[in-house]
Amino acid sequence: MRTVGSNSEPLPPRTRRRLHGRAWALSLIDGLVFAFLVVVMTLVRYDFHTDLVNAPGMFVCSAIALVVFLVGGPLAIYRGRYRRGSTDQFAAIVGTVALGVGVMWVAEFALASQLLIPTSVPIAAGALMVAAKSLENWVRRNLRQRSLSASGSSRPTIVVGAGSQGMLALDMIAHDSRNEYVAVGILDDDPAKRHLRYNGTRVLGPISDVAAHVDRTGAGVVIIAIADLPPEVLSQIGANLESRLTEIKIMPKLSDSATPRAEPDAYDVAGLRHRNFRDISLEDLIGRQPISTNVDDIASTITGRVVLVTGAGGSIGSQLCRQVSRFNPARLIMTDRDESGLHATELGLEGSALQTSEDLVLGDLRDAAFVDALVSESKPDIIFHAAALKHLTFLERFPEQAVRTNVGASLDLLKAAVANDVDSFIHISTDKAAGATSVLGRTKFSIERAIASVAAGTGQRYMSVRFGNVLGSRGSVLETFVAQVAADDPVTVTDPEVTRYFMTADEACELVLQASAIGGPGETLVLDMGEPIRIDDLAKRVIALSGRADARIVYTGLRPGEKLTEALLAPGEADSRPNHPLITQVPITPIDLEKLRALVAEARDPKVFGRRETLHEHLTALLDSESRDTGAGH
Repeated sequence: MRTVGSNSEPLPPRTRRRLHGRAWALSLIDGLVFAFLVVVMTLVRYDFHTDLVNAPGMFVCSAIALVVFLVGGPLAIYRGRYRRGSTDQFAAIVGTVALGVGVMWVAEFALASQLLIPTSVPIAAGALMVAAKSLENWVRRNLRQRSLSASGSSRPTIVVGAGSQGMLALDMIAHDSRNEYVAVGILDDDPAKRHLRYNGTRVLGPISDVAAHVDRTGAGVVIIAIADLPPEVLSQIGANLESRLTEIKIMPKLSDSATPRAEPDAYDVAGLRHRNFRDISLEDLIGRQPISTNVDDIASTITGRVVLVTGAGGSIGSQLCRQVSRFNPARLIMTDRDESGLHATELGLEGSALQTSEDLVLGDLRDAAFVDALVSESKPDIIFHAAALKHLTFLERFPEQAVRTNVGASLDLLKAAVANDVDSFIHISTDKAAGATSVLGRTKFSIERAIASVAAGTGQRYMSVRFGNVLGSRGSVLETFVAQVAADDPVTVTDPEVTRYFMTADEACELVLQASAIGGPGETLVLDMGEPIRIDDLAKRVIALSGRADARIVYTGLRPGEKLTEALLAPGEADSRPNHPLITQVPITPIDLEKLRALVAEARDPKVFGRRETLHEHLTALLDSESRDTGAGH
């Protein structure tokens, strides 16, 4: 089968003859038009006094005009290298016309003894030829646009943004062979673009008038073609269209394509056309800016090394596996107790999930024997420890589960890492560890300090990485909002003023890898997550873009352990970024590991279920007393 864009297999003879015949026909028409314009402009030059015209010279120049197109048309203009009506084809036509004018002048100078035609005639005829072809392209585009609108096969579309992204969106629409959309207008707030017209589509007005223009044009689609449109503007567009059956699409960014995972042809209009316009994503609702990482640093850390990822079936763990695999590790071992999660991770990495790979390890990190066997047999150079319990309210109710998993399993893994000379250990922490007020935050902070203790004793590059909420992770607040709106349920927000930090899984994992390359022994590296976002605003954006005008927000109040506002750094932690502008490196005070192990033993006691409050108090007291003993600011 011949692939798109491939020239390895010739066209069938019948198709080739048909295309050649069409190219000759179009070239003949253009040549006759150019020749006719030479005749007309010669007559005009002499005010139609035919007795003053050098008829043989005029016909020689007309013949030149015809021959130039008969030669240049099949070879350059219509041989299939340009899309008909495109800028490139128009440039080829202008070049052919210029060649014709030049040959006529050469003929004039070669036959200087006889004036063929006035030297101004070739210029005038050439200019008219260019104007005629431009008019032809304009008429063809408008007729095509009207026929698509009349046929109903294409969806009338308004493009928001008259900048470079908007022009590219219009090109994508015009060149789409499926004719899925037809542009009926552009919206832009720039007064200087108020009268702009592109490919027959004009700017109708400002973005705030989107609802009125949708009603007037009958548009069923609104395409956002402004790079990094503020999320509040996007939600306002959704709110304006909430009572209309109008779909909102997003123009894919060129930067989205310029990655190793993009299609080979994703740098041009054709490549973007294959990607098509996308639906609104959760990332659009928070408006995060792209991050930058030092790929060389990451590659030198991971390439050719044996990497173990715990919690590989979870949201962060699975994304870490995808990111790590890009840098060609010698081996990538993925472990989790969730068999379905491991299945999904393997499917995402390999495109199949046979579950027979030795690099997929099903097991529970709360089993110390399993942890010892896993590390001693796999001999990893680097461990990314992403396995944890993370739902704050559950862990407030069941603190023994938090201590067993987040503390006990982590201590066992640290012990096994030291025993097997693991070079690097990266623990995935949370912003709730900064000034911790919850069981989740305290268990995570206790392991940050345990890692500092181990690193102080061994000198190994054992560290923690701290960040906030991850978009799209299981149970995340945005997923909850979307599910509530879809189910026609009230959208629940704890407090109108509550704020949280958000980051995409891609961003978080790229910065985790970057942190692993620059972090020092015992440090906690804190990822820059931009400005915190009001959860109430997010809920309103989800509602606005859902088209559900009747959706309401219910405020439930803060739950035990929750903060109104999260912080990435605790009191006493300095924001020092010596190696990367997006990563703060915080030295952490060690903790008494024996006291921490005693707390884990208490959590593992079968009788703990009747004294959960006591365990909660002991965890809090341990961190508070250790802070006082060491002078730490926590």
